[in-house]
Amino acid sequence: MAIADVPTSLGSSFFIKTFLPGFVASILGSYAVMPIIASSFWASLTVASKLILWTISAMVIGMVITSLDLYIYQFFEGIRFRRGKIYWWKYERILRYFEKIDNDLKNIEARIGEINNKKEQTEENEKELLELNYKASKLWTEVRVFPYDPNEKFFSKRHPEEPTRLGNVIAEYETYSEKQYGMHMMVFWQHLWFILPKELKKDLDLQGAKVDFLVYLSFIFLIYIFIGGFGFFVQQKPLIAITSILVSLFLCFFFYRISIQAHKSYGRYIKAIFDIYRVDLAKKLKAGIVITNLIPNDAERKSWRKYRKYLLDYKKT
Repeated sequence: MAIADVPTSLGSSFFIKTFLPGFVASILGSYAVMPIIASSFWASLTVASKLILWTISAMVIGMVITSLDLYIYQFFEGIRFRRGKIYWWKYERILRYFEKIDNDLKNIEARIGEINNKKEQTEENEKELLELNYKASKLWTEVRVFPYDPNEKFFSKRHPEEPTRLGNVIAEYETYSEKQYGMHMMVFWQHLWFILPKELKKDLDLQGAKVDFLVYLSFIFLIYIFIGGFGFFVQQKPLIAITSILVSLFLCFFFYRISIQAHKSYGRYIKAIFDIYRVDLAKKLKAGIVITNLIPNDAERKSWRKYRKYLLDYKKT
């Protein structure tokens, strides 16, 4: 889920993450279900009446979807399948994918090193170096969506933590503050939130609503694969039922893939907040942490971890 997961008002973020998904679900569901449970009533409604019904339903369905936010995200992250056969099947798939790109990156970086160590550079070497640097840049972009671990055996010092692409993208930025500064995300985020400028809160709220909207749409079309298919088959419209299943399947995957890209951008936003505002947070908490550089020293990391224990477990030492 987006970290700023609850809209702070009935403004833009509420409209994007609550009303719009509910409105889409309301329209889709009405054509699959209403002709079955209330055929004559549905046929008698005018477009204006349907619009009112969709709007009311959108509010209710949207609030239900928002309340299921944690479970929806856990499903797409793969957490709901933890320790099951599906989980390990998906994890092994993504692990094989990661191992391949990590190994390719290792070989390319080794070749780049060989060329750079040559005393004389030919035109062919320079051309090859240009191509290799381009390939390395693309591979680094791919591996950076996975969580960082300096103790990892992989060349990139990263590894998959979750069995899905979305799960690893979220895990990467949610563990960033802990690995960089010793600041546990779930402990210090609310404290950071209270000191952020009002305009930044609104912007963050809106960014979170956008990524949630895409994930919710993917979830809605996943559910509609079954609801739409079943509903139209019961209505004796097999061609529409098959079309509904195929289109829903495509849109579920389409919005899921877009949500991954959106979460990458959102994650950079969250990480930047910790980079910039951890100094202000240390002053506000009167933690006695002296920060003189973007790159933290061991003393700073130890201090944040000490205060995490105090805030989380009431431990004063």
